[in-house]
Amino acid sequence: MDNKTKLKLCLLAGAADELNLKWANYFAKRGHEVHIFSHDQVKGGTALDKGIRFHHLLFPVKYPLTYLTFFQAQLSLMSLKPDIIHAINMSDYGILAGLVCRIGRLKPITLTAVGTDILHDAHTSHGWAIKHVLPLSKVVTCDTDEIALDMVKLGMKEDHIFLMSRSGELDLSRLEATYLAMRKTRR
Repeated sequence: MDNKTKLKLCLLAGAADELNLKWANYFAKRGHEVHIFSHDQVKGGTALDKGIRFHHLLFPVKYPLTYLTFFQAQLSLMSLKPDIIHAINMSDYGILAGLVCRIGRLKPITLTAVGTDILHDAHTSHGWAIKHVLPLSKVVTCDTDEIALDMVKLGMKEDHIFLMSRSGELDLSRLEATYLAMRKTRR
């Protein structure tokens, strides 16, 4: 894979979730440089590809501790200078990505709404943070029309929402093409 098609991808995601590891492994096997930032340790079941670098976040990524986690993650992210930062789960890793984008000026970010986290958490005490993060992202992925509609209500542009199953390899190839296009428009 040449430098034009190789990405430096940082996933901000729970490493205990097998689907998140599947995503990381997919991109590593395709030749991309993959870094996972997670408070959770990798649990049995799915092994990390040998090309993936794991960054353990010392503090939980739950509001209000997100701000402490930001300081730790920010130093590594700034030195890595990733092509794409992808946060999986809007209400914790998504808020962390928003801080990285806003304060650290690292872009572009992609967000994934997992299940109902966007539907429930947008109406809680830290819902303001989710509403702030959505417009900062280039692309948001989700797996249902209901979640996509709720994100539009929260201010996300409809043409920036990417409907996909979190488990499908075909969808990951489409996401990979989207990542490459995002990197081209950034340069």
